[in-house]
Amino acid sequence: MSSNVIVKGELVFKDEESAISFFERLGASSEGLRSGRMDLGDVRVEEIREADGRYHVRFEGDVSWPSKLAPQGENPLDWLKTKVMGLGWDVDDLKTLEIYRESDDLMFVFYSEEELAKKREEYNRWWMDSASNILGLF
Repeated sequence: MSSNVIVKGELVFKDEESAISFFERLGASSEGLRSGRMDLGDVRVEEIREADGRYHVRFEGDVSWPSKLAPQGENPLDWLKTKVMGLGWDVDDLKTLEIYRESDDLMFVFYSEEELAKKREEYNRWWMDSASNILGLF
């Protein structure tokens, strides 16, 4: 079930094995993942990097892609957070940025802290402007 709303982001796994195991559930092969790019239908693995022993996966895809894996009745994004050490979830069309870190020392490889802060500020400004415009109607 594709929504045509695109999410971009980064998943952080504790090691290569947990990253491969996760993406195999979407039909990925370990060889394909090790090559660094793979199209899995609703989500594409754009790049994989190892940093500090963790595996960072940059992805892009339909915002609904985790719902294929999450148990019925469970929020797919909340479920996804239980499977990773870190999550950066950026939905430009909806002006939402979700950041999850299992620990405060976890750093993203594909997004700097400055980029995340700038994106969050941009989205907050958009939401405040939208709320102001709506209130202006009354």
